[in-house]
Amino acid sequence: MTNSPSVVNPVLGYKLDPGEPGVPFGAPASQSFLRVMSQEFANYIDFKKQAAEQGGFIIYGGIYLDVQKRGSFLAAVAGKTKVLIYVPGQQNGNTSQENQQNKIGEDSNLKRNEIERKIDELYRKLQQTVDPTEREKLLQQILLLTMAINALMAGMKIPELLVGIILNTTV
Repeated sequence: MTNSPSVVNPVLGYKLDPGEPGVPFGAPASQSFLRVMSQEFANYIDFKKQAAEQGGFIIYGGIYLDVQKRGSFLAAVAGKTKVLIYVPGQQNGNTSQENQQNKIGEDSNLKRNEIERKIDELYRKLQQTVDPTEREKLLQQILLLTMAINALMAGMKIPELLVGIILNTTV
C-alpha cells in the first residue's frame, strides 16, 4: 500500500469560435495553458495583420484566460483576445460625405505639394553629386516619389504609412 497521492490529469476538449482559424484539438490539463495561449496568440497575430492591411495598428491588446481546477491541475479552459485597432484618417460617421470629399482633396493636395518639394530637393542634390552610386540612389528615390505623385493624381488611395515611408527614406 502506497501513501502517495494520485495525479489526475484529464484531457480537456476545446472548441473554436465560429469563423476562428485553428484546429480544435484537446490537451491534458497539465498542458492546457500552452494550448490555449498558443491559440489566443495566433488570434492576436491575426488581428495585428488585419490592422496592418487597413493601414493601422493595435494600440491596446490583451489575452484573457478562464482558469479552473481540472483534476490535480489548475487549467486554462477558455481564452479571449481583445484588441483596439487605430487606423489613421479613418472617419467616424458624424461628418457628411461632402465634407469628407473636400478633406480628402485638401489632404491629397498637401501630400502632392510635399512630394513635389521633395522631388525638387532630390533633383538639386542630383546635380551636385558626382558619385555614381549616390546618383543611382537619388534617381531611384525620384522615380519612387514620381510614382507616388502619379498615383495621387490618378485618385488612387495610398496609405498614409506608405507615403510617410517614401518621404522619410529619401535623403
